[in-house]
Amino acid sequence: MSNIYEPARLNGKLVAKNVATGSIAPADLIRDIQIRNAEKDNQVLAVNPDTGRVTRLAAAVIGKKPKKSKRSFLKIIEKRDPKEMFDNLTKLTKMVGRGLQPSLVVTGGAGLGKTFLIKKTLNEMGFEETNQFVHYKGRATAAGLFVTLYENQNKIIVLDDCDSVFKDDDAISLLKAALDSYDIRRLSYISTKPLKDEYGDPVPRHFEFTGRIIFISNLAQSTLDAAVKSRSFVSDITMTQDQMFQRIDQLQDQMETKIPKPAKDKALSIMKKLAKKYDGVEVNLRSFIKASRICAMGFANAEAMVAEQIIKA
Repeated sequence: MSNIYEPARLNGKLVAKNVATGSIAPADLIRDIQIRNAEKDNQVLAVNPDTGRVTRLAAAVIGKKPKKSKRSFLKIIEKRDPKEMFDNLTKLTKMVGRGLQPSLVVTGGAGLGKTFLIKKTLNEMGFEETNQFVHYKGRATAAGLFVTLYENQNKIIVLDDCDSVFKDDDAISLLKAALDSYDIRRLSYISTKPLKDEYGDPVPRHFEFTGRIIFISNLAQSTLDAAVKSRSFVSDITMTQDQMFQRIDQLQDQMETKIPKPAKDKALSIMKKLAKKYDGVEVNLRSFIKASRICAMGFANAEAMVAEQIIKA
């Protein structure tokens, strides 16, 4: 046992501790990567006194019980009911609408109905677009963001696929100030050239922001700015293919109401068949609409037509 070491944390630093003596291994005895791998795999390190060779062994050799592995949250996500996911998104949107939360970050793949649901929820709350909330889609610079926040300082601002703001340090600084938990959220933009609004009038360098922001993005949550996420509620409605088919099945009666149900059933069946046969099949609400319209027109080879529309080349 005198030559066996186990990974240990000393003042936050990962080291190798001698099992018998408790002493810390010299820096040149065991490499950092070997210690890290041993910690990750619940192993100990045996050092050959003659050759210096380091061998990793199961922790059981020193009577150490293996660590219990933690559950992966990804497994939980993959089992969620899509209806529950969108019901939760509706409630979170209402919280922003009622002023209980200054912002919401919504992520998930394209064609899931994120934007539709958020705008529908705001409308049902009595908010009218342009009057109580505004919807912007596309690229945004820091200067443009400041002007937008100024012009809509008392409204709900929906930033849809404006992912460029997450890559701009100046834009992130503005968002951090706009979404802070202080009673007064004062924004500043100091530049040599004065900013102007859409009418050409100068925009003040400072103003108080009392509005709220909803971000909608197709980016993964992990790629978004941590400071913005920490100030916001987050709703990740990324779905597996099975969950997406489940979502389509839940909504198909509400979609394309002029198309007969047999045509929509056929469209869904074709999509499932293609998904089993090919890679790159786009399974979302938009692709289902395309497939339904094709099936409703009675094409002789509907499967080939649908495949052409929803499989990535």
